[in-house]
Amino acid sequence: MTTEPSAHLEVPPPPWQRTPARAARRRRDPISQDVIVAAAVRLLDAEGLAALSMRRIADELRTGAASLYWHVGSKDGLLDLVFDKIIGEVDIPDPDPARWREQVKDVARSQRAVCLRHPYVVAISIGRVPMGPNALRYSERTLAILRAGGLPPRLAVHGSLLFISTVNGFTLDETGVESPRGRDEVTTAALTEAAEVASRYLAALPADRFPNLVSLADEYSFADQDERFELLIDIFVDGLARIAGVT
Repeated sequence: MTTEPSAHLEVPPPPWQRTPARAARRRRDPISQDVIVAAAVRLLDAEGLAALSMRRIADELRTGAASLYWHVGSKDGLLDLVFDKIIGEVDIPDPDPARWREQVKDVARSQRAVCLRHPYVVAISIGRVPMGPNALRYSERTLAILRAGGLPPRLAVHGSLLFISTVNGFTLDETGVESPRGRDEVTTAALTEAAEVASRYLAALPADRFPNLVSLADEYSFADQDERFELLIDIFVDGLARIAGVT
């Protein structure tokens, strides 16, 4: 079940909310917060985080920057809204105690797919407290799965937070977004080539000083990110189950 769009969720705003709280305009205005966020996501998907500016969005919507600020408050406020909108794309099922391990893995796969679809989102998340409507729903439903699986309260909270960090860390490294070289797309071919170069380099090291690296050099030519991710979430979920003493 995909998290619902923020427009349909009524939750109190967090105290640090960076979007303006203002009464609706009396005149009909074709520009709305949702329209602005959708335009920002389109620009970010096409050109990356470095391309985003209030002026670019205003030009895209054929309006003035002042109109954007009226609706979203600031560029940082806009990024809060973009972040929450993208979180809403993560698919989170209703909790099933008998399948809680596989459900956590399913959420991880969905979150990774969303991050790969919007490769700037992990960079946006850094230093941002995810407390928008979709983020709250994501946290609530993820905790529901962990609690249904038998995890005690503290482990469930720690596990849900580490889960986000684990998936985000993997995808940030996987996408290479916003590197000093710019928004380079990390393709499968590029990953394979880099892995093969690393493998050849390791194989050429002095075997007497680096016996393990030399003997295992061929393993470093392996660049299947999907298989590596599956191993990561297996280790993560099995570790939670072992600590909680549940199956």
